[in-house]
This record gives sequence, structure tokens and C-alpha cells, in this order.
Amino acid sequence: MTKKKLEEYRQRLVEVNKMEDFQERKRQLKELARQVGAGQAKYFVKGNEDTLSELTDNIHNALQTAIQINTATMKYKIALGIAGLIIAFLSMLAAWIAVLHR
Repeated sequence: MTKKKLEEYRQRLVEVNKMEDFQERKRQLKELARQVGAGQAKYFVKGNEDTLSELTDNIHNALQTAIQINTATMKYKIALGIAGLIIAFLSMLAAWIAVLHR
């Protein structure tokens, strides 16, 4: 998920939780949970419906997990970039040393 999409989902979660109509809020939360991949296992295991707070918590946890994945991916790319720079610098240094010792 992109950072922009995550922010849109977060904003939508805030807006849905401000709704006055209980049934509409529950419907919107279930739809948002489906979109973000939030777990609704309690619904299927217990056979009763999740409370609004459980749905909100599941959505929040799914968004937090996506943010952590994005952060880890970014750090991995930065680490690869730094490692590449270090290797290139050491290769250049080795080439200069080889030229100077001839």
C-alpha cells in the first residue's frame, strides 16, 4: 500500500467513526475492514457480529502493519543503496592503490 493510500484509509476511518447512524457506521467499518485486509475472524468463529470497537481496532492494526512493512521496505532499500556506495568506493580506492603501486 502506498503512503497516500494509507493516509486515505486513516482519514476514512476517522470519518466513519464520527457517523451518528449506528447501522451505517457498522456497514462502513465492515467495508473498510474488507478493503484494508483487517481480520474479522471473531465474526466467523463466534458466529456473532464484531463490535464497532473491535472492527475499528482491527482496521487500525492492519493499517499499522502496512506502515511497518512500508518502513521496513524503505530502510532495506536505503541499506542496499548505502552498501552499494561503500562497495563502489572501496573498489575505486582499490583501483587507485593498484595504480599508485605500479
